[in-house]
Parts: sequence; C-alpha cells; structure tokens
Amino acid sequence: MATVLLILDVQNGVIDRLHSPEPYLERLASTVTSARKANVKIIHVITAFRPGYPENNPNNSSVPSVVARGEYLEGHSSVQVHPAIAPVSGEVVLTKRRVSAFFSTELDMLLRCANAESIVVAGLITSGAVLSTVRQAMDMDYRITVLENCCMDRDEELHRVLMEKVFARKADVLSAAEWAEKLFTEAHR
Repeated sequence: MATVLLILDVQNGVIDRLHSPEPYLERLASTVTSARKANVKIIHVITAFRPGYPENNPNNSSVPSVVARGEYLEGHSSVQVHPAIAPVSGEVVLTKRRVSAFFSTELDMLLRCANAESIVVAGLITSGAVLSTVRQAMDMDYRITVLENCCMDRDEELHRVLMEKVFARKADVLSAAEWAEKLFTEAHR
C-alpha cells in the first residue's frame, strides 16, 4: 500500500493573500523534506485558468471573483508552486480548475497508478480545497490523513471545527510532527 502526499494550492497567489504565512511555510517545507526522505510520492495541486477564463460559469460562486481580479492564469507567477516547497524531479504538478483536486482532473488515475490507497493532505484553504478534496477522497474509498498544522484557513475557528468535528470522524488528523514520527518509525521497522 503506497501513500501519496497531496499539497493543495500552496502557490504564490494564494500565499500572497495570507497574513503571516512564514511559520506555515516553514512547517510545510519541513514536512515535505521528511516525506522526500521517506520516499513518499508528492503531488502538488495548483489552481489555474486558461486565458479568457473559459472555465468561468456565472453560476459558480468562486471563479467569477477570480476573473474580476484577473488572477490565477496559466503561466502567471500566481499559479507557481511556492518556492519553499518547489517540486523536485519526479513530483507531479497537477492543475485543477475548481475547488476539489479530483473534479475533472486526472488525480484519481495518478493515485491509482501509484498504487495509493492512502493519501495525506496538506494545503490551502481548509474550508475550500482541503475540505472538498478530503470529502471526495473519502467517497472514493481512500484512507485519509489530514495534516492539521500543514493546512490553513483565514478563519481559525472554521479550521478548528473542520479538523476536530468533520475530518476527525472519518480521517486521521495528525500534526506534521506526528506524521513525520510515523514515517520515521515505519522506515526503521
């Protein structure tokens, strides 16, 4: 059984909108280093749109505001994975056009090709991409671990409620340090 670390929307344009992201980025970078040392596959998921925003539908509550701000266009620096966790050779960068990393992407195929039964989720924003991706992964029968302090939301109370009352019911919710320790223990069995 393989495990894959999914890193959601940790891209320049999202990081730039956060207040004091440095401690978060340091924690996530350390977690990525631990995953790489343990040979855990990593998939970076970014949000990007084509020029002219053909993915925009006025019924969608998220995309029109992005269009109005002119953000997240393919090729723009705002859609690049943040340098603190820049992908290395062999790591996939997957582009999504909606909130969930699974919706209309090849994520499920990539996970199945990697023989992944377990996914570990980190990223931004807890009430957005993390919530949508975790819930869909649960429905697709993946075992889920959510790295509580490697996810972040602008609303700290909402983050706490999702971690303690929603995700914890059906997933393992661990700190980055707890997961790194688990990786170390498994590697030395």
